[in-house]
Amino acid sequence: MKNSLNKYFQKGYEKGFEVYQISNSNSKELSVTVINDDVETQTIGDSSAILGLALLNGKVGRFSTDAIDKNTPQLLADNIAESALYGKEEVKENFFDGKAKYKKAKTCLKEFKPADLYELRSLGLELSKYIRGLDKRITHAEINLSMDCGENHLANSLGLKCKKQTKVFLGSIYVIASDTDGEHRSGSCMFCSFKNLEDLKAKAMKEIPTAIANAVDFFKSGPVKGKTYKAVLAPGVVSALLAFFISHLQAKLVQQHLSIFENKLGEKIASRALTIKHTPHITSISASPYDTEGVPTQDFVVIDKGVLKTYFYSLETARYFKTESNGCASGNGNSSPFILTIKPGKYSKEDLFAKIKNGLYINDVSGLNSGIDSTSLNFSLPCQGYVIKDGKKDKAVSMIIMAGNLLDLFNDVSYIGSDVYDDSSIITPSIAVKKLQVSGK
Repeated sequence: MKNSLNKYFQKGYEKGFEVYQISNSNSKELSVTVINDDVETQTIGDSSAILGLALLNGKVGRFSTDAIDKNTPQLLADNIAESALYGKEEVKENFFDGKAKYKKAKTCLKEFKPADLYELRSLGLELSKYIRGLDKRITHAEINLSMDCGENHLANSLGLKCKKQTKVFLGSIYVIASDTDGEHRSGSCMFCSFKNLEDLKAKAMKEIPTAIANAVDFFKSGPVKGKTYKAVLAPGVVSALLAFFISHLQAKLVQQHLSIFENKLGEKIASRALTIKHTPHITSISASPYDTEGVPTQDFVVIDKGVLKTYFYSLETARYFKTESNGCASGNGNSSPFILTIKPGKYSKEDLFAKIKNGLYINDVSGLNSGIDSTSLNFSLPCQGYVIKDGKKDKAVSMIIMAGNLLDLFNDVSYIGSDVYDDSSIITPSIAVKKLQVSGK
C-alpha cells in the first residue's frame, strides 16, 4: 500500500479532490468446521478491500472495491467523483491530519504462534469428540475454528498515516441435545485467543460446560409465576441490554435531540454500583488504536458510579459541541464505543445468588431487535434461566418474558459480580438487580 499510495492521491489531485482518504485492509484466514466428528469444510483464503473517501466541491463521495490491480487508482477516483455529485455536504475540518500520538491496541501479540490447517482440524475433531462424550443426549456438535491475520492502513492527503494489525484465533461451538421424548434444546458459546491453539483450547474447555447446560438443563422446563423478582443477570444478558442503553450516548443523537441522555452530563443516569470505562487498547477483537476518521482512540470513564461523564464524539459532533473528538467516530459523523468495560465487583456468581437469596438467574435473552424500543428503551424480551432458592441455583425455567425499561433496570443494580466475560465489544460481569418484572404462568 505504501508504494501505491501516491498513485491514488495523484488521481485524486487530478479530479480536484480537496481531501482524499483511503482505507485498505487485507487478511489471511484459515477455517475449519467440524460437525459430529466429521470435517465438513476447511478453507484457506486471502481477502483485500479498499475504501476511498474524498471531499469534492464541498460534498463527500465514496467508493469501495475488492478488485485491486493497476487500474484501481483510476477506478476509485472516477467513482468517488461521481458519488460526490449526490453526497453529503462536508467541510475539510471533519478530516483528521494525523498529528497526534497513537497508543497500540493489543491485537497482535509477540507470543502469537500461528497454526496450520491440519492443527485446526485436529483441535476441531478433538473438541467434537470431547463434547459428544460428555452427555449422551448431545445429538449435534458443531465446532468452528479459524485463524485470522489481518492488517489495515488508513491514510489521507492531509498527512494522516496509521496502521493496525490483528492476529487471532476464533472459535464457536453450537450443540443440540434431544431427550427421550424428542424434545430438542440448543446451546452455544464463543471464544478467542491472541496467543496459540493451546490457549484457544483452554478457552473452549472453560465455555463448553455452559453451552451444554444451556441445552440439557432446560428439558421439561417451563415458566414461573409472573411477578416482580430480584434477579441476577448473566454477563451475556448484561452485554446485550447495555448495548441499547449506551447507544443513546452517541453525540449525534444528542445533537438531533433523539437521546434520552440529552443535557445529562454530570448527572446520575445509572446505579452508583456501575462504573463503565472506554478501553479500546486492551487485548480484544474490537480493540483499535484509531477510529474511522484516524483520530487516536482514548481511554476514558463513560459512567462513574452512575454519573454520566461524556458522550461519544466524532470530529463533526465535537465541532458542534465545541469540544474535542474522543476517538469514537464510526463513519458519516456518527460515533460509538470500541470496547466498554464494566468495573467488576468482588462477588462471584454464587455470592450474587446468596445476596439476593430468592429470585431468578437470567442467563439468556432473545428477540432484542424487536423487543427493545430504541427510542424509549422499554423492553419485553423472551428469556430463560434458573430459580434462585435460598441463595442457590435451583430448577431451570423457560418460556418467560422479562419486561420494563432499561433506565430503571440499570438504576436498580445492587451488586456487581467478579465473573468477567468478554463478548468483544462489552466486557462485563454478572450483575444483581433489585427488581425485574417477569411474565410467566
